[in-house]
Amino acid sequence: MSELANSAHVHAMTGTFVVPVQSPYDRQVLREHVERLASRVSTLTLRLRETRWIITPSATGEEQCAACAQALGRVTCRRVDDAAATCITCAMHPGSVGSDGGYHA
Repeated sequence: MSELANSAHVHAMTGTFVVPVQSPYDRQVLREHVERLASRVSTLTLRLRETRWIITPSATGEEQCAACAQALGRVTCRRVDDAAATCITCAMHPGSVGSDGGYHA
């Protein structure tokens, strides 16, 4: 696997951090950090497995994820080339967004 596939890059106005995403534990730690940071800043950029996501705090708890139809939770993830709202779980799950850009449940 390439180094890009094994890490996530999170960028905010305050700086950038890079973390591994090889294991479920790595992804859980990343999720916790992203949710915490998103509550403090208006927008984050997450680069994960060659996909760039814009992360913002969720406006309401009523919007549903385009991939799994569950509530978005505390943050909303949108690919930079797509307006569809995705939950952080689907954004971080390997294979939830295919190379064709489509969402896979």
